[in-house]
Amino acid sequence: MNIDWVIPCRYLEIHDGLGTLVGAGIDTFTVPVLPAPIQVVIAMRLTGTADELDASIEHPMRSIIRGPDDTVISDVEGIGQFGAPGARPDWLTGIIIPSAVQFIAEQEGAYRFEFSVDQANAAVPLHVTVGQPPGAPE
Repeated sequence: MNIDWVIPCRYLEIHDGLGTLVGAGIDTFTVPVLPAPIQVVIAMRLTGTADELDASIEHPMRSIIRGPDDTVISDVEGIGQFGAPGARPDWLTGIIIPSAVQFIAEQEGAYRFEFSVDQANAAVPLHVTVGQPPGAPE
């Protein structure tokens, strides 16, 4: 199993194996005060062979959120079972899976969302700053 990409976004809809992302690439959150709750949807594309994506196979998964000082804010482990109906045995097949990320930002800085499935790993930054969002009236 491979992680092809990980994209933070405001909204993700998956239908017939295709993903529609709104606000794709959001990585900076401007909050009025700290601490502040941060919520973001993460779209992840996994690729594998038809055998790897058989719905009966269990894949260990892990999601970690790290703070600006590299402390672990959240560490969740689980098992994923993915099905890829119609996957051709001689092709690499991709599936999109969603994840909701929520945490309390205690300080400004670069937080990090790390995701792993099987032996594959990927990470994206999530920046938090205090102030007025761009375009907000003064």
